[in-house]
Amino acid sequence: MPANPSGALPGDPRHGLNQEQLDRYYRERGPSWIVHAVLRDENGLEIADSVMNEHLEYLRSASDQIRFAGPTLGGDDESKVGSIWLIDADDRAAAEKWVAAEPFNEAGAFSSVSLTRWSSSMPIRQGEYARTQGWKQFAITAYDRPDGSERRDAVAAAHHAFQATVMDRYVARGPMLTDDGHELIGSFMIMEFPDREASDGFWSREPLNTGGVFSEVRVDSWRYGNALG
Repeated sequence: MPANPSGALPGDPRHGLNQEQLDRYYRERGPSWIVHAVLRDENGLEIADSVMNEHLEYLRSASDQIRFAGPTLGGDDESKVGSIWLIDADDRAAAEKWVAAEPFNEAGAFSSVSLTRWSSSMPIRQGEYARTQGWKQFAITAYDRPDGSERRDAVAAAHHAFQATVMDRYVARGPMLTDDGHELIGSFMIMEFPDREASDGFWSREPLNTGGVFSEVRVDSWRYGNALG
């Protein structure tokens, strides 16, 4: 069994953990959650705009439990079509309670809201990330196939070697997990590139993608929200 089974690089809290330690790390660390919300087609943006001040204040008041927060964008990379927030919460019930009280959601701006448990592989939060002026951000949500674990193992070395070449492009990254934290179900990351073509080029070379690990992949144009700067 490899000494560093996660393949994590120095600076990642999983670096150097053996398999038993890695399993315990995922079970015991405080969970984070990916909140992906989609605005209603007809009047979702208008509803959101009407409670924008309340929304900003809500996020700022909870800044200590928010890792990243911002809107997802349409094909023009400008118009808002939803939100992705990465929040810390003890369990799904606590995350659902937080989302239920969020002003956009409370006002009925969203047509759908999903929650997925996630474990951050990076310690930084939104206000700490060194951004590249003029570059764009892309949120990639990838769900594993039923045999994803075996396929991950097959391309693990290639994935970690490739990952080392693009470390400066990750804004956030980490595995998606079942609610109890016991099973890996996919990967989530926010990347920063000059444009969508560069983002697509990255994904076309990622060994987890080319190795057929995923059954479903969604790439959302995203940007930093105003609440956290």
